[in-house]
Order: sequence, then structure tokens, then C-alpha cells
Amino acid sequence: MTGLRAALLGNWRLKVMSLVFAAGLWAFVVTEERTDALFTVPLDFIDRPPGVEVTTVGVEAVVVRVEGRPSRLRRLHEEDFRAEVSLKGAQPGRFVARIDTENVSAPAGVQVVRVTPSEVRAVLEAR
Repeated sequence: MTGLRAALLGNWRLKVMSLVFAAGLWAFVVTEERTDALFTVPLDFIDRPPGVEVTTVGVEAVVVRVEGRPSRLRRLHEEDFRAEVSLKGAQPGRFVARIDTENVSAPAGVQVVRVTPSEVRAVLEAR
């Protein structure tokens, strides 16, 4: 029992200082403010049916508003995001699709808050 007590109480000042330092560091990381940033992201059409081609697109890119820690947002670029609209089941003619936060993939630690515009219009033609 004496060996355990000596191990726990030995260098107790150093152990308390380490504990205080760790708690302070944890508090700093947890309370770091979140901020937002805007990125212009090119729009990609996926799941294109065979024999259908996109000939006219209303918007080529969307503006994505994201939230995250300032240290994380400073390291990001437009290439780190991907905005996709599925053409699955689309027929030749006019095509309108909603674009929301689910259509944008973002890096870890970043949350997509808003996408502008909220819809895309395109004209599809048979090849």
C-alpha cells in the first residue's frame, strides 16, 4: 500500500500543475468561437441518364456558406467542396432541381449552412 501511495502523492505539485494546464487547454479548444465563410463552388451534374445531355445551365456555380472554427476555415479552398445535382430519371426538356445543404459535401469539421441559389434550371437534350 505504501508503494501505491508514494506513486500517487510523489511529485504532487507537478501533477497538479499538469492537470491545471490540461484543463486550461481543453477550455480554450472547446470555447473557440465558430465563424462562417463563403465559398463559390462549381456545380456538378451526376447520374446523367444515357442519351441525355445538358445543353444549357442557369448557374455554373453556387455560393456555399459554411460554419466552423476560424483555424479550420482559413485552410480551406473552393476545391475542398463539391456541389452535386442528380439527373437520375431526368428526361429531355426543361429540368429544375432544388439545391440545399445535402447537395454539398464539405471537409470534416465544417458545417454547410446555406446554398445560394436554392435551385438550378437546365435544358436537357437527347443525343
